[in-house]
Amino acid sequence: MSGAPSPAPGEPPLTALREDLRIERGGVPGGGGPAPWLLYDPLAHRYFEIDATGLALLKAWREGITLAELAEAAGSTLGRAVTQAEVASFRGFCETSGLVAHRGGWQGLARQVAARKHGLGAWLLHNYLFIRIPLVRPQAFLDRTLPLARRLADRRSLIAIAIAGLLGLYLAAQQWDAFCATFLQFLTPEGIAGYMLALVAVKLLHELGHAYVATHHGCRVPSMGVAFMVLMPVLYTDTTDAWRVHDRRKRVAIDAAGVAVELAVAAIATLAWSFLPEGTPRSIAFFLATTSWVMSVAINLSPLMRFDGYYIAADLFGVSNLQPRAFALTTWALRETLFVLGDPCPEAWSPRRRTALIAYGVAVWIYRLVLFTGIAVMVYTMAFKILGLLLFAVEIGVFVVRPIFRETLFWWQNRGRIAPGGRARLTGAALAGLLVLLFLPLSGRVEIPAIAEPERTERLTAVAPARVESVEVEPGAAVSAGQILMRLSSPRLDHELTTARIRLALVESKQDRRPADAQDRAGGLVLDGEQGARREALQGLQRRHDELVIRAPFDGIVAEIEPDLQPGRWVGKGEELGTLVSNGRRQVRGLVPEDAMARLYAGATGLFVPDDLTTGSIPVAVSAVSNAAVATVEIPALASHLGGPVAVREEKGVGPVPVEAHYAVVLNRPDDELRLSGTPAVVRGVVAVSGHRESIAAHALRRVVAVLVRESGF
Repeated sequence: MSGAPSPAPGEPPLTALREDLRIERGGVPGGGGPAPWLLYDPLAHRYFEIDATGLALLKAWREGITLAELAEAAGSTLGRAVTQAEVASFRGFCETSGLVAHRGGWQGLARQVAARKHGLGAWLLHNYLFIRIPLVRPQAFLDRTLPLARRLADRRSLIAIAIAGLLGLYLAAQQWDAFCATFLQFLTPEGIAGYMLALVAVKLLHELGHAYVATHHGCRVPSMGVAFMVLMPVLYTDTTDAWRVHDRRKRVAIDAAGVAVELAVAAIATLAWSFLPEGTPRSIAFFLATTSWVMSVAINLSPLMRFDGYYIAADLFGVSNLQPRAFALTTWALRETLFVLGDPCPEAWSPRRRTALIAYGVAVWIYRLVLFTGIAVMVYTMAFKILGLLLFAVEIGVFVVRPIFRETLFWWQNRGRIAPGGRARLTGAALAGLLVLLFLPLSGRVEIPAIAEPERTERLTAVAPARVESVEVEPGAAVSAGQILMRLSSPRLDHELTTARIRLALVESKQDRRPADAQDRAGGLVLDGEQGARREALQGLQRRHDELVIRAPFDGIVAEIEPDLQPGRWVGKGEELGTLVSNGRRQVRGLVPEDAMARLYAGATGLFVPDDLTTGSIPVAVSAVSNAAVATVEIPALASHLGGPVAVREEKGVGPVPVEAHYAVVLNRPDDELRLSGTPAVVRGVVAVSGHRESIAAHALRRVVAVLVRESGF
């Protein structure tokens, strides 16, 4: 251009803006003030919200002029000076957003697009969390069927749906037990197919709800399709054109239309449940009336996720781009709170709205930390080992570690701006205290779920089917070794004993007449062997008969007697009749988790604290720790399925298997006299042991490394 002014040395002149860009008036913001302007990019189908300064810069933009000339022209329009920083920032925004024309025409644009392209691997690495695939261009279909959709959503239809829902609730309440006990028949191929079709149908209606309401309010819906969120398919509708709607209530209606449609489906399904026969259709109606809409509301209406609830919150409060603006404000508040850098607030907000946005930003930060950590674990479990570890590292590194590193780097780069005042000293002291808590080995405490049990325990059982003659003791009675506890009788055993005595007497009579009987003399060796066998059989029967009188094998306490054990009752062979435990001295056995093994050592002292606080605690010391993890939990009182603290899973033919690795540990009292007098046979509790001290950071690092090594299979 011959008439164009010359740019300053080293400063490139402005490139012309694209001619297809459009400027429209935006909606009224929630906090009041002037309405923003919208800059629409039809090629990318994107809207940019700009203020009065941005509008003045766009109007003054001419190809070939310098930044200083642009600032001067925009300043004359605004009636105030526009700084070079504002102009440079706006120019960078236009260039990075692709709003400027390319001097090379379409070839230059193609080169720019090609430069931004990544290989397939890099593209998947950056986009596997969310991939959007447009499938249809529904605008013509929406325009043709909009009258029908309006009739389905008019006042009479909505009243009918509400009545159907209330009637369905009334009928379901009349048979509430049957409603709650509806069997979800999805184990058959027909059931699975029915559920999948119902789920796809209700989600399609959800998206059509957004599309029809947007079309009703004059918006264009350029595409509908499927998106993959962490490789999980979900339907989507492009309602970007809703930016053009000035009335915030209409925008909220577009945002909430999908959930409203699902609630209407749930109301109709609740009524249909009462009339459908048992089977897959009724199960599908129950699913749509309960689980489907509850999950939809819980996920879609959460303002922390960028689904319907996020846009509803943004439109209700009139804060577009809610999350980026909340993040910028929260980051500024964090820096000012810690270091008082003196930077201006990113935007002018009222005190109440500023507090609300900061609270929202903090909530989203916490939510994203939990979400991305959960996604990292999920992608790890979904993929094979090496790829899972890679995706886990990428997820944690990009979405968790990198933001923290960037903010820490900003603090370090701006350390010279931090005023050496009280706030800086307080922040430094807090950071130093945090580092001390993380890296200083302050605690070596190890908590071990354990039981204190008698040193000896004897189960009292019947040696043969017998009848109870008498019970000589009561539960809790102290007994001495050899004392009779109960008497049993067995007529069958008495008969066998009498028969054995007769047979032995017969053999002995043959032995006595052997000198006078030639036949008995000839069979003398046989008679000797038979006599020995008969005598041994008689002695065995006599021992079993003597064992019918149950005696205490050692000094102790009768811990329990079967409550219905009365004289005259018959008991079977091996049936438990009671328990005898040794008096006084006990041993403590427990299971120590794998992550605490590094801090535990033989001789470490601690305190056994019973669950029953009325029982006193006792000092103990570690005497032995197993070298290998236990295969099953052999201490029933500690297993979770019996109310214990160690999580187990039942495996058929194996028993309770611990979910996490545990090691057996035995503890005793340092003076070798561990006693819990007057307590039950087994006392469950926790042993708090003072082991090797370890910092929180070292413990976390060791745990992470152990998990990575174990899961990687190296």
